[in-house]
Amino acid sequence: MAKIYSVRAGSRIPDDIVSAAARERIKTALVSGIGGVREVKLAYFNQETKKYEEHDFREELEVTSLLGDITVRDGGPFLHLHGTFARRDMSVIGGHVVSATVSPLLEFVITPTSNRAVRRLDESVGLGVIY
Repeated sequence: MAKIYSVRAGSRIPDDIVSAAARERIKTALVSGIGGVREVKLAYFNQETKKYEEHDFREELEVTSLLGDITVRDGGPFLHLHGTFARRDMSVIGGHVVSATVSPLLEFVITPTSNRAVRRLDESVGLGVIY
């Protein structure tokens, strides 16, 4: 059954989402969210180099969409999260969410799935892949 959560200013993503899932003993789930952040680190996966290119944004941003999943990686919960963030001028940025600091709040939903998805590194892709 899906549950909705709310965290306040200063909360850290992905830590608080993973902590909520761990408290509920959720191993595999879908995650979505909306709210605001004051800083975010986003990444773009470069398929040629098989490396993430990280970018820091230190400004107030509206979280227009968070979407991802929780799987098991190295025996523990792992959050794979992408996001779209709006600036005051209504332009948007987005990508793989590495980290974010909530401001003023963030609402997110965790929807458990019926399977247990395990993620392992696939050298040919350069990413953790669900098996």
